[in-house]
Amino acid sequence: MKVFILTISLLIATLNSKAQNNPTTTNPFPTINTLTTWASYNSQAKFNIEIRSIGFKFEEKSVEPASTSYTYIRKVSVDNINYTDRIVYRVANDNSASIISLVTASTDLVSLYTPQLATYKIGKCDNEMSKDKKTTCTCYENANFDIDVCDERVKLTMGDGNNYFISVAKK
Repeated sequence: MKVFILTISLLIATLNSKAQNNPTTTNPFPTINTLTTWASYNSQAKFNIEIRSIGFKFEEKSVEPASTSYTYIRKVSVDNINYTDRIVYRVANDNSASIISLVTASTDLVSLYTPQLATYKIGKCDNEMSKDKKTTCTCYENANFDIDVCDERVKLTMGDGNNYFISVAKK
């Protein structure tokens, strides 16, 4: 009986220490440098390899009159809350430009990306999200890229929340 109790106690202690040592799932997003590099590829095949390395899986391809879009998603858990991150890679049919769009609720992209954009000039926001009164956008530009970072306040069934959006477009 003593062995049984000792074994159960050891098992509980082991499970308890594993639960404490298992930190919140990290949610890494690519840096601005990485996003601009991807936007410069004009190659979905090359982008596909790199985006899968950070946990995104291919979801769908959409062919539009002037471009083709490839959507990738990943499921993440942050502080025991499940989120779906979505990234879209759009390439113009003439390969003149690419756009990376990332949408998430799992990480504050404004706080993550704003310090990385210190060398960019703040420009005029002219995207669809910036026209919504529930959304705050800051738009940046340099000689090669236009970057929009937005924070959208959303009404959820269990309270309010935020969706974050970043778009990197090659000029």
